[in-house]
Amino acid sequence: MKRFSFLLLLVIFSTSAFSDTANFELSGKIYNKWLYRNNDSQGVLTLGNPFWPKEGISGDNGAGSEFELNIKGNVSQYVLATVRLESRFGSVWQDWWENGDIKYDRPNTSGESLGMNHAEYIKLRGYNIRLAPPIPFVTAVSVGSSDFSMFNSYTIGKSRYIDRDNGKGIFIEGANKGRDIEYVLGVIALPKLYVGPGWSTGIGDPILTNPFYTNDYAYAAKAKYNFTDRLNLTGIVSFVNDLEANLLDPDAIGAKYPDCKDELGNPIEGCEKDHSVSMDYRYRNLNATLEMQYDITDRISVNLLFGYSLSAINTKYATNGVKESQGMFPMIYSSDPVSDAVEKLLFEIVPFEDINYQLKLELFNFGENWTATFGTRREADVLITDGFMEGGQLPTLNLANEFIDFDEPFYESCIGWRGLTLLNNLNTGDFTFSLEYTLLTYNTNRQNRDIDNTYPNFTYSEGYTDTDFYDYSNTLDRGRDPRSVYKRNQDRLTNLFVFTTKYIPSYLSGLTLSLKAKYIMDSDGRKAGTKDDDYSGNILTLRLATEYQFNDEFRAGIGYQYDNWDEKKRSSDPTETIYYDYVTVKHKPFILLSYVFGGASIRYYLEYIDKNQNRGEQSPHENIFKVFRSKATMEVVW
Repeated sequence: MKRFSFLLLLVIFSTSAFSDTANFELSGKIYNKWLYRNNDSQGVLTLGNPFWPKEGISGDNGAGSEFELNIKGNVSQYVLATVRLESRFGSVWQDWWENGDIKYDRPNTSGESLGMNHAEYIKLRGYNIRLAPPIPFVTAVSVGSSDFSMFNSYTIGKSRYIDRDNGKGIFIEGANKGRDIEYVLGVIALPKLYVGPGWSTGIGDPILTNPFYTNDYAYAAKAKYNFTDRLNLTGIVSFVNDLEANLLDPDAIGAKYPDCKDELGNPIEGCEKDHSVSMDYRYRNLNATLEMQYDITDRISVNLLFGYSLSAINTKYATNGVKESQGMFPMIYSSDPVSDAVEKLLFEIVPFEDINYQLKLELFNFGENWTATFGTRREADVLITDGFMEGGQLPTLNLANEFIDFDEPFYESCIGWRGLTLLNNLNTGDFTFSLEYTLLTYNTNRQNRDIDNTYPNFTYSEGYTDTDFYDYSNTLDRGRDPRSVYKRNQDRLTNLFVFTTKYIPSYLSGLTLSLKAKYIMDSDGRKAGTKDDDYSGNILTLRLATEYQFNDEFRAGIGYQYDNWDEKKRSSDPTETIYYDYVTVKHKPFILLSYVFGGASIRYYLEYIDKNQNRGEQSPHENIFKVFRSKATMEVVW
């Protein structure tokens, strides 16, 4: 009888367990990456960040792997839970016994010395509970991780890929019965790193004895009204609030007057301990946009956007990084609040019914004091122009061009840009063509701007940026920093032309030929009243590539890029009295191989860069680069 009871219980338990596991959905991924270049750096990230050099993950030579596990729990018809677990990327294959202990401050080959980034531990990267409560006008409530893609680049931007679910918050989504009105409300925990003065909410700021960050939040609201199927209006408001303990409160850790007496020992009137600490703000940023999308006909559409920003730094709680960090600071440092606006208008027209031709005209005006410290930092684009850098243009100084590989695109700040873009796209037969013209003037054109105390210039503000050999701090004279939009003296004008074409012959399936040509005429009168410092840049880039899809699994490509940059009076000596001419010539052949087999995706990219940079009298010899670099990846997903 006992044996029968035991078997019965085992059957019941097994049935229950099977029923429970049916609520789980599991998926996984293994990603391998190999970076190799003819230098002696070590690591699996090309650029990295120089402020944490002991992490030992930056470099061009190494093989690393990571594992990802995604779990979806269908709790009920009203509740969905998701979790993502991922190994910490940074360990190279040679870290056999690394457990995360730091035992040495210098390079060595011991088994446990490099820190937790090399320990390959599993980290809880994302978790979210999504409810569909029976509440009128509420469709969902989400608690936990988000990439913030529900807002926009001007307010709270979508997180870059490597941070896609690091952010946490509470979000309410809803709509009326006919879905004419939709809305999203959000309360988001501010990251300790990157949002705020000094790229932080207080961590490491010498002014703060006790950086208090658990009360730091951003608040956002989005509302969309669909007037018709062709016309909608969307408004978004975000507010970033970085709080600190009031240092005048004697109960605060590190209070200025902990015993309520001044420097002379006299009692301070109104100062008393009450075992509670009042708050003061360190930084606040208000951003708002109103956007209209109107599809007038099937062939004509208009998008209109207005934006407003207000930024306030409390100088009692934030160090002046413009002054103390050589202009490396992600916002304008001012004791008074600064505000500005953005206006953007985009027309899209298909003028002919029987010709596949599209015309786009975009007008834009970004104020010089526009601030969006929580805006999008990567992997988005707010303008249709190809720009100086192909990654895209974003309305923030807080760009993220560090944790990337050499084959990933750069993003540039468009704060202060004013101008227009005319873009023509034509598809005809086996050919596609694109022709762009962009005229740029700058709201940042000004004389005697205070870049010593107020406006950050990111140290490097002259010349065309060479993203092929750019490092995170741009310390090796690679031209203008992508974040640099302010100069002491500027009178700049830019004309940009881009032509692209692609040929996919119908008689040879799988073959693709492409050509891209970009020419930039950039001028800057710099200091008014003198011609001795006038900059003139003529930037030419040509790229030709071909790819062939041999079968469903194998694809191969080969290409060549040529750059010729003629820059008159590009950079000066430290006294800014003599400017030197630069001529840069680069040759870049490259190959690409891709193979997909049985669920495994394999990719290999190899390029050789031959660069000669003649820096004139400033450096009589040529700067010569002869660089091979490669990247291989292997990925499986199940």
